[in-house]
Amino acid sequence: MDNPLSNFPGYLLRRASKSRMVQLSQHLEPLGVGISEGSILVLVGRNPGISQAECGRMLSIKRPNLNPIIRRFIDRDLIVSTKGQGRIQCLTLSESGKALVERIMAEFEAQEARIYEAVPEHLRDELVPLLRALWCPE
Repeated sequence: MDNPLSNFPGYLLRRASKSRMVQLSQHLEPLGVGISEGSILVLVGRNPGISQAECGRMLSIKRPNLNPIIRRFIDRDLIVSTKGQGRIQCLTLSESGKALVERIMAEFEAQEARIYEAVPEHLRDELVPLLRALWCPE
């Protein structure tokens, strides 16, 4: 059977992304986090004291969706929230959060290696520049 969409770049990008995200989710599941949650923890680990608002902006997560995730992280003793200027909440990883981020980063890096392995070697250097050209962050 012929799929008329199989030559559309948008269709192929969506399918490739979905399959790789499912794969990554399966590897993160034993750690008790999803992809968005892992990304938040990694971002906070790299940027101690980042505001909750800035975290949401950088990851394109809306406040109503981010607030309960941060609350769960605080309840699980993964993140410490401190008062910044005005109403700003500053986020930092706890010691257990730092330990979890090390494991998350190992899974992220392993996933990236799996992605590169799937790309023909002569095209690997072009992969990230091509994807960046297609991604238009606002």
